Amino acid sequence: MAYWSEEAGQGRQESEAVWLRIRRTREIVARFLGCAWEEVSLLGPTALGLNLVAQGLAWKGGDEVIYDPLDYPANVYPWMDLARRGVRPVPLQRKEAEPIRWETIRPLVTARTKLVTLATAHYLSGLQPDLAEIGPELKTRGILLCLDAIQTLGVLPTAWEEADFLSADAHKWMLGPAGAGVFMVRRRVWEKLHPPLLGSWNVVSPEFLAQPTIVLEEEGRRYEPGSLNLPGIEGMRASLELLESFGQPEVSAYVLDLAQRVREGAQHKGFAVYGGGKDANRAITSLLEPAAGWEKIRGRMEQEGIRVSWRKEHSGKTLLRVSPHISNTVSEIETFLRLLGH
Repeated sequence: MAYWSEEAGQGRQESEAVWLRIRRTREIVARFLGCAWEEVSLLGPTALGLNLVAQGLAWKGGDEVIYDPLDYPANVYPWMDLARRGVRPVPLQRKEAEPIRWETIRPLVTARTKLVTLATAHYLSGLQPDLAEIGPELKTRGILLCLDAIQTLGVLPTAWEEADFLSADAHKWMLGPAGAGVFMVRRRVWEKLHPPLLGSWNVVSPEFLAQPTIVLEEEGRRYEPGSLNLPGIEGMRASLELLESFGQPEVSAYVLDLAQRVREGAQHKGFAVYGGGKDANRAITSLLEPAAGWEKIRGRMEQEGIRVSWRKEHSGKTLLRVSPHISNTVSEIETFLRLLGH
């Protein structure tokens, strides 16, 4: 990002070299997702991509969309808002920290269900929906699947092939800057998702002259209406290249091992894990608030410079969320567990 800034300050913000690096970014994202690079748009934040799906599909009155009301707000409000257009938002019926399986969704599916939207991992529990079963069940019924991928892209293997649409900002597990991101639309559904935002970048405009007819650009530009977040995309590409150099399976195994150490160590000290401690395939661990509260533990964490996230669940309790990544060490996990106390 510093290199781009220096280059832009002394010469041009956009150059052939920059566009080649943009192409490389699409390609590395495609390798992570197992899709074609032409299906990758470089847009963030996550909410932007999700809203492009919500606003770009050709909804009919009475169509239904199934969503998780316990999900992060970015993957809730765009679907609730469709009620203004005569669409019926259908909330999943599940308890907090309960995993999402096909049996969770199946009772809500009707002949009017057009789309199901899910997070690839819940932002508090870290639990992943069973996409390997959910995806094929939806496809056999002609139902679209949209994924908020911010909590697994870059770190955990996910059934990416099941997604028709996907959105994720870079600042979480991709280790990139905030505001850069990925929006993936499968070519098979391009004609179903009209870009709701139009401009000189995604509509064919030779010499930047507006034309009498709208002809959409091909490839990822189709959903990019205007100037790209070039410095942010540079940072996102560099972070993904770093993760790729370690090896995706190796990163996943290392992070999952650290997360498992957190859960086992915390449970040994008497702390309860949000969502239970049995599912090992999650990088996020949230601990339930103990009877004595978090005040003393929070103070110890802050004093030692341990960065965790304090989050509220819908019932009002405060959770301590821990999300180790490739840059963390076993000794740091041991320090965290020591600061939890007994």
